[in-house]
Amino acid sequence: MTPGILTIHLVRHGEHDLSPGLLAGRTPGVTLSERGIEQARRTAERLARAGGIAAVYASPLERTARTAGILGERLGLAVETVDALAEIDFGDWIGRSFAELDEHEDWRRWNHFRSGTRPPRGETMSEVLGRALGFIEELIRGGPRGSAVLVSHCDVIRAVLAHYLGMPQDLLLRLEVAPASVSTVEIGPWGPRILRINEEP
Repeated sequence: MTPGILTIHLVRHGEHDLSPGLLAGRTPGVTLSERGIEQARRTAERLARAGGIAAVYASPLERTARTAGILGERLGLAVETVDALAEIDFGDWIGRSFAELDEHEDWRRWNHFRSGTRPPRGETMSEVLGRALGFIEELIRGGPRGSAVLVSHCDVIRAVLAHYLGMPQDLLLRLEVAPASVSTVEIGPWGPRILRINEEP
């Protein structure tokens, strides 16, 4: 690893055990399904082969903590919980069905105009991106040299990738981020370079 370069592996949690028809958001108690556990194990093997990983950080939600725990065990690293990597606060939408949400104008607006829409009693994409990038900036300034794994959620990862790609946040749904996938960004004095997006285990 060249001095002054940080490589971050953005890992989405594995498949969770909540009905796919519901918006999990920050619902407590949502952990990994059996398939999600297997996905995380395969991702752990892939990251172990990459080498050079010095730290694992995770969102505090159960499904990310479980995924990160599987990764950390394989890599021989303790997992540090980071609130900045948490799922979007979807406010009043949390736990509701997508079929129900599709009937609401504010939900449809959210999915077409992320940069200018706030979920009711939730947070904006700008706020999500701000906290995630703030943590990454901390790593750049004083984190471990080498590579770090950040275990987070689909739209949080999409927001970070869109930012480094120079994409408007309103287009982030064009990026696919599958369960337990790895997206890798190298950040050096010249700026960011996207090495991979949505590499599935």
